[in-house]
Amino acid sequence: MRAGTWVAAAAAAAAMSTGLACSSPAASSPSAPPARSHSPVVSPSPSPVASHTQNHAVMATERGSGLSASVTIADPFAAGSKLDKIEYHLHDGYSKRVIIPGGAFVAAEDIAVCGRAGMRYPDNGFVGTGLECHPFLHQREVFFHQHVGTLAGRYQPHRHFEVTEICHGTGRYLTVGHIDHGALLSAEYYWANGEHLTVDLPGNALVDHIVLVTTGAARLSAVETRHS
Repeated sequence: MRAGTWVAAAAAAAAMSTGLACSSPAASSPSAPPARSHSPVVSPSPSPVASHTQNHAVMATERGSGLSASVTIADPFAAGSKLDKIEYHLHDGYSKRVIIPGGAFVAAEDIAVCGRAGMRYPDNGFVGTGLECHPFLHQREVFFHQHVGTLAGRYQPHRHFEVTEICHGTGRYLTVGHIDHGALLSAEYYWANGEHLTVDLPGNALVDHIVLVTTGAARLSAVETRHS
């Protein structure tokens, strides 16, 4: 997690207690000889889903060309777990923390143009689409390609600015508004089972769409596909 003071900080935590059933071994007869085992002891394979905090990091590979990009992230260590929090770190020094109260099984993130429908915003050149600019979960995916903006972002010179926003709505598709702050440099994901994944990106594209794959993921990976 990046250092700094988060603005409008809010946190949602869920605690899970685990009960362990223990049984005492049966007493053996003192006159009976100890039994010998001729079978090898086999340790179970570790599960990709951990019940404690674990940190992973991956550098996204790049395909294609163009100013915009979509990213597909696969993390088998988060399988079956809800996503609690995401942090986005942008080129111009802007960072956004998104907290999802109670968590959600997020399948995709759309970094979409938001604001009042039809209104032109002179400070960034965007025309509003009517979408909520704060993070919101939808039942169906809402996807707008990002065709405006710069890789450098609107904070010139570079500044360190961090905010925290609470996500509303229900569903598997998240919209987040931060596309006027330049290229996405990294994103951090925090799942309820303790998995913390940091995805580093090349920083040469405006990421407008992220797909999250956990169930059925064969290995940890991230691929950035650029498009015009």
